[in-house]
Amino acid sequence: MSKKVAPTIIAVILVLSVFIYNQGYLDPFLGSDEHVAPPYEPDQPSTDDTITIAAFNIQIFGKSKRAKADVMDVLAKTVREFDVVLVQEIRDASETTAPIFLDLINTFDGPEYAFIRSERLGRTTSKEAYAYFYNTQTVSYLDGTAHIWEDVGDVFEREPYIAGFAAGEFDFTLVGIHSKPDDAENEIGSLAVIFDTIKANQDDQDIIVLGDFNADGSYYDEDDTTQPLMDPIYHWTVSNDVDTMTKTDWTYDRIVMLNSTFSSEYIMDSTDVYYFNDVYGLNQSVTEDVSDHFPIFAEFRVDDPDDD
Repeated sequence: MSKKVAPTIIAVILVLSVFIYNQGYLDPFLGSDEHVAPPYEPDQPSTDDTITIAAFNIQIFGKSKRAKADVMDVLAKTVREFDVVLVQEIRDASETTAPIFLDLINTFDGPEYAFIRSERLGRTTSKEAYAYFYNTQTVSYLDGTAHIWEDVGDVFEREPYIAGFAAGEFDFTLVGIHSKPDDAENEIGSLAVIFDTIKANQDDQDIIVLGDFNADGSYYDEDDTTQPLMDPIYHWTVSNDVDTMTKTDWTYDRIVMLNSTFSSEYIMDSTDVYYFNDVYGLNQSVTEDVSDHFPIFAEFRVDDPDDD
């Protein structure tokens, strides 16, 4: 009996070995007790009924960071997790970082992404640009809507970058902001004026302000209910106990919207932080090389008739 069973056992072992090798879980050059990660497959959280909108401050995003292949790989994969991403802190006088980043994003399988980008902003020689990267299969940029806030009183260190998009039945306006830390209270309060101005000048009332508000720590009292943007007509969907930073437990990054969007298109309790260090198994050093911020995101319905 043993002579008949032995070949069967060997055959089973061979079949299992080939299967494991082909799946990419076992590297024959490492030995049976060492494993490699499965191939990267973009996890698009959106469906035909929803999209995700995110904000990501990619710390000092320029030539030096572009030279780190492992960091750029994490950044590109991370952007592909969302339908629209506001990227902040692009610091590159040559203005080549955004298009180079887009090329990398589009090397992965899946939908094509595109971007729109602001001019370089700031009062000093250290200037930054904003960019919106978006999934062209799920989101359309509304031509001619992108503009820098006309900051007549010079309130903002980096004027907010405003643009309109459409996804399914959902038309919306994004207002990207990276506030100056030492003037965060004043800049955040002034966002109410931007809300009011946009509301008064367009029919679409789905206005979403997002980005690095620096709304915590010594820069901003997040419990001060007298602030203009604390009026009940506004909804802050990133709660004060959420950690959006890679080095501290502060909640700098925020998403704020009006009642109309919050009560209709916004999917309740969908706001979250994308902890890329956990997703990709990064140590603290590599995590900090990627950024000092984690992306924040929220999910929205796009299948219901637009209510404004």
